[in-house]
Amino acid sequence: MVAAIAAAAGIIEIRSALGETQTWDEGIHISAGYSYLTLGDYSWNIEHPPLVKIVSAMPLAALGLVAERFGPDGKLKDQVHYGVDFLYANRRPADTILIAARSANILLTLLFIAALAWWTRRRWGPAAGLCAAALCAFDPNLIAHGRYVTTDYPLTVFFFFSCVLWVEYLESGGRKRLLAASAAFALAMIVKFSAILLIPPLGLLYAICWVRRPKEFPVRRAFAAAAALTGVLALAVIVVYWPETVRCFRTKVVPLATVVNQENIIGQALAWLGLKLHLPAHAYLYGLAAVAEHNSGGHESYLLGMRSKTGFWYYFPVVFAVKSTVTALAATLLVIVASVWAFVRRGFKAITPMALGLALPPLMYFVFSMTSAINLGMRHILPIYPFLYVGAAALLAQVPQTWRFTLLMAVLCTGQIAECASIYPDYLAFFNTLAGGPGRGPEYLVDSNIDWGQDVKKLVHWLDAHGTRRARVFYFGNAQLRYYGIKELGYPDPLDQKGWDAIDDYCVANVTPLEGIYSPLNALAPLRLRQPIAKIGWSMYVYDLRKQKTR
Repeated sequence: MVAAIAAAAGIIEIRSALGETQTWDEGIHISAGYSYLTLGDYSWNIEHPPLVKIVSAMPLAALGLVAERFGPDGKLKDQVHYGVDFLYANRRPADTILIAARSANILLTLLFIAALAWWTRRRWGPAAGLCAAALCAFDPNLIAHGRYVTTDYPLTVFFFFSCVLWVEYLESGGRKRLLAASAAFALAMIVKFSAILLIPPLGLLYAICWVRRPKEFPVRRAFAAAAALTGVLALAVIVVYWPETVRCFRTKVVPLATVVNQENIIGQALAWLGLKLHLPAHAYLYGLAAVAEHNSGGHESYLLGMRSKTGFWYYFPVVFAVKSTVTALAATLLVIVASVWAFVRRGFKAITPMALGLALPPLMYFVFSMTSAINLGMRHILPIYPFLYVGAAALLAQVPQTWRFTLLMAVLCTGQIAECASIYPDYLAFFNTLAGGPGRGPEYLVDSNIDWGQDVKKLVHWLDAHGTRRARVFYFGNAQLRYYGIKELGYPDPLDQKGWDAIDDYCVANVTPLEGIYSPLNALAPLRLRQPIAKIGWSMYVYDLRKQKTR
């Protein structure tokens, strides 16, 4: 049964991925990974650790691709242009390169479904394992980001297993369990820098277990656990960054303390460690500092029609409310009510180490995310969902296995599958029915919640169906429209009334610039006053400004 769930999820991911062009960041990640793998050059895209990018580039090794980092003028390309040239001016078609790179993350999603089912079954039985696997496999948001060459889904995988394996070590001890937890932690930390948010919940879980069972947690155990986590992480960084590590040993590299921005707490900590330990500006450490600097500086964001460069504290609560499936919201309510009821009946005996392990890390991660000045999308809170689904499945497994138990499981899984089917193949644009569905999505959110530049192929199909490849396009993304045969025309200045009056074409605009994000709000003001005739993939709006509508 788990194999059938994974196979269905895999088919959905592959078919929908084949119908989409690159998202905004994918060309950057793919070209960077290929440079790491073939050239040992870790200077690209330092804000994300290299593991996911290297693994995604591995299927490309047999394609005979060329990584040309310099332009015809001899100057180093910026990472966006490098990614564009790598995909669209290489020896193989862009779509071949893209699906080959995406295949690594798609495979990871299938392995995660199987591993999650096995682990949950081992703890709470086969029904719970199937339920948790189905809820994860058919969550539209997990499907959406599991198909792309990004770090968000891989972080979700290793964040979850870091926590639950750590709890198993706290429950039973043992070197093997400590090593397994340390390996999961290290993988999370070299997948995405936001995995640093694992440290507080892992420390808190250890402290709670120590308070409850002090004899089982002597000081030497704390030192051994900390040493294992640190040692395995250091080894992983050395191996994954091997060419960079060798460079730091063999050549003169500037000290870390001289290059990090110390206007944030992580930068200050890295500078202090750099001075004390004489650390070089290794790409891993410098990348972590760059992410902290980005977060402290903020990023342009949109929420409920408002715009901000420093974020909104309530951004992710709104994201969770409108982007989660109704099934996920119901599971949340179920977990809260059942947990309170268990505590009322049994007191602190109901709070087992694993219950804490499934509750504290996602809750703390969510709260920490609310303090972030980078509010870009649902993808930044993906790690909370496996905890939610496993928690719900575990609670249902404790219900006496009668027809009520079967009905509850069936309702949750059927609801999730139905919501997944309702948005196929436009998973990135999912909004639940309580929020009004994807058609009302821009009232709440834009950017990677709906619109990441992924729907150019769908635009081509729409234009072909309407007898033309000519259109005025205001595009938010890095796919090359002319590569896909679109005769792209520009827009006049928003105050050029004669220019707008002279337009005799279909006009297309991505919803992100339509809402004034990353472009002036008035740039598309004449379109904002009209009703679109089509919403392609829910991210590209089409307006008919032709003079003769019958031709």
